[in-house]
Amino acid sequence: ANIATKFDMNSIEKQAYQNMVNSGTMSLTGFNYTGPEMANAVIINKAALTFNPSNITLNAFDFKTGKSDLNLTGALNNFYGFMFKKETLKGTFNLSSNHLEVGDFMTSTTPAEPDQTKKSESVIKVPSFLDCTLNAKANTVVYDNLNLKDVQGTLVIKDQAVSLQNVKTNIFGGAIAMNGTVSTKSDIPTFDMKLGLNKLDIAQSFTQLDFLKKIAPIASVIAGKLNSEVSLSGKLDPKELTPNLNTMSGDLVGQLLEPEIKAENSKLLSTLDSNLKFIDLDKVNLKDLKAHLVFANGKVQIKPFTLKYQDININVDGEHGFDQNMNYTLNFDVPAKYLGTEVTNLLNKLSPSEQEKIQNIPIKANLTGNFTTPKVSTDLNTAVTSLTNQIVQAQKEKLVDQGKEKLTDLLSGGKNNTNTTVPDSLKTEEQIKQDKKKEDVKNAANSIKDLFKKK
Repeated sequence: ANIATKFDMNSIEKQAYQNMVNSGTMSLTGFNYTGPEMANAVIINKAALTFNPSNITLNAFDFKTGKSDLNLTGALNNFYGFMFKKETLKGTFNLSSNHLEVGDFMTSTTPAEPDQTKKSESVIKVPSFLDCTLNAKANTVVYDNLNLKDVQGTLVIKDQAVSLQNVKTNIFGGAIAMNGTVSTKSDIPTFDMKLGLNKLDIAQSFTQLDFLKKIAPIASVIAGKLNSEVSLSGKLDPKELTPNLNTMSGDLVGQLLEPEIKAENSKLLSTLDSNLKFIDLDKVNLKDLKAHLVFANGKVQIKPFTLKYQDININVDGEHGFDQNMNYTLNFDVPAKYLGTEVTNLLNKLSPSEQEKIQNIPIKANLTGNFTTPKVSTDLNTAVTSLTNQIVQAQKEKLVDQGKEKLTDLLSGGKNNTNTTVPDSLKTEEQIKQDKKKEDVKNAANSIKDLFKKK
C-alpha cells in the first residue's frame, strides 16, 4: 500500500466524504477470508485499488469462492461510510467469469428459533450491506441443476434482493431472456420473473425445467422447438433458493415450431389413441399452434384451442394440477365417413347429394385420472347410433317422397297423360276398360277431396 489520507470525524458523521483527501494505491495478493456474510471461503488472488477523493477504483479483482471464479473492475462509491459507519457498500462493476455458481454467493446463516430443542436450519440470504450493479458476462452459470451458457446481462444487488435486467443465455438448443427479481428480505424468499423462450428444444426444456414440467407435462412427448413468453411469481425454498411450485402463479403463451407428436411415449395419448379408431394422434397437425396456459394455487388451466387432423377439428379445454391429476375435454367434429364400416355401408345407400346433407358428428372425449394412469371415456357409441338413425331417417324420407310421386302420378292419370281425346269408336276394348278404371280412380279422388272440404 502507498496511500495518503486526511479526514476529520465530523465529515464522516455528516457523510461529507468529499472533505476527505485520499490518494495512492493498494494491492493485495493471496488473501483468504471466511465470515457470516459469505457462504464459502473467499480467496482473492489479486486485487488492485486506486484511492481518489470521491471513490475507490477497482482496477483488478481476481476472486474465487466455492467452485466459482470471477474478475471484477469498477468503482466503490461509499467505501468510507461502509468502513466507518457500517453503511451500505455501493458500487458499479464489470464482471467476467468462466464458471459461476449462484449458490456460492448466497449467505448461509442460522436463525435463532424459539424452540431450541429443534435443529436449526441454514437459510440463504443476499448480503444486506451491498448496493451494487454488475454488468456481467460468463461462459457458464450454474443455477440449481441448470447449466447456462454464454450468459450476459445486468444484476442489481440491493436491499437483500437481486434484480435481473436483460439477462440472456443459451440453453436447450435455444435462448432464454430473463427479467425479474429474487428477494431474500423476508423470512421466505420470493421471486417475480418474466421469461422469453426462443426456439427451445421442447423435450429438453419440459423435462429438465421443473416448473415447465408441472405446467405442461404432455409437452415432453413433442419433438420440436418452442417460442414462448412466461410470467411467473411465487416463493422460494429458503435453503436452496429453488421455486416452491405450489406457490407459483402466472401464465404461459407459447407457439410450437416444427412439432411432431410421439404418442407412444405417453400413456395418456396411447390410451386416447386406442379409444378413438378414427384418428392417428401422431399425425395431428401442431404446426404454428399457439396455446395459452394460466396457473395458480397448484392448478393449470388451458385456454380453449383447436387442433387439426385431416378434416377433423379438435377443440381442447380443461385443467390439471401440479400433482398431475387432470380433467380435460376434447370435442371432435368428425365427418361421418370416418365412423366405421357400418356407417359407410349405410352412406353408400344414399345419393351424393343426400350424403352431403349428413352433418359432421360431434364426439366428446373426457380425460381424467392423471398423466401416468389416465382414464379416457367417449360418447363414440352414442354418436354412431345417432348417425345411424339420421341416415335411416333420410332413407325413410326418400321412400315417402317416392310414394308421394307415385300417388300423385296415379291421381293425375299418369305422368305421361295428355289431354288429347280419342273417340270411343277408335279405342280397343282393353283401352276402354283402362279408361273406365282411371275415371273411377279420379272420381274417388274427387270424392275424397270433397269430403275434406266439408266441415
